[in-house]
Amino acid sequence: MRWRKKKRVALALGAGGARGIAHIGVLRALEEERIPIDCIVGSSFGAIVGAIYSISMDSRKVETRIRNYIRSPSFKDTMDEIESIENETSRGFLERIHSSLKRGYFYTRALSRKSILTPETFVKNMKILIGDESFKDMHIPFKCLSVDLITGNPIGLDEGDLSLALQASSATPGFFPPVRLNNMLLVDGGVAEMVPLYLARTFNPDYVVGVDVTRDILPIQDPDEEISHSLDIVFRCYDISRDFMNIYESREVDCIIRPDIGSYSWTDFELFDTFVREGYLAARRKMRVLKKDIYWTC
Repeated sequence: MRWRKKKRVALALGAGGARGIAHIGVLRALEEERIPIDCIVGSSFGAIVGAIYSISMDSRKVETRIRNYIRSPSFKDTMDEIESIENETSRGFLERIHSSLKRGYFYTRALSRKSILTPETFVKNMKILIGDESFKDMHIPFKCLSVDLITGNPIGLDEGDLSLALQASSATPGFFPPVRLNNMLLVDGGVAEMVPLYLARTFNPDYVVGVDVTRDILPIQDPDEEISHSLDIVFRCYDISRDFMNIYESREVDCIIRPDIGSYSWTDFELFDTFVREGYLAARRKMRVLKKDIYWTC
């Protein structure tokens, strides 16, 4: 049996904080089976992984760069600052922000500044990770997703300052400062799409592979404890809305890969190897479908 006539494939890498490390394992599995990637889009941490891969075209190099960054003093200082504000285990990336908002210290700080981390810290960290590389250095067409707070529109970024674009795509509301760019005020792409499927369609591909590193909404164990005032109700409703939106958007993708990492927090960067492994295994489980759909055989 011979393979021939492949389809043009877009890869959409979703948001999820540390869970986005699973994207590395997915990329490794796709490399091993020579599944073609003709264009990549990413949201938040998925944008960071996607950008580095679009430049290097090597999942091992992506892993090395991100692993070294996570081991750096700058990253550790940043995580210490975040952990000093919210030490409890949270359900997810944006959920952690919501639980933090209920704490008096965060609330007091939120009244005087737009984010927990200063813009200078945010820029420094992204520069350490990305360096001087730009969109012009990419071997695979790439776009990252952000959201304009001024207009409410999702924004796809594919030119200009790469480091600035990735800051905009991963500017988690409340923790990281919004990014000013071309009269826009940009925040995390996950606000619009946790998996940037519609942005992937702007490349006009024949086939879209989405990688979802979010977790399913969990039942409340103790309603009296977990829903004690109006803000708890508001945040719970947000959780439900986001979860349903993610389910319906995923139906628009040709193939969705979901690594089994739903019980872990967005800050569990020490589980690097676990995330990579689960991403790899999840992609391997989809290989037969991917080959059947992408290639014709003769």
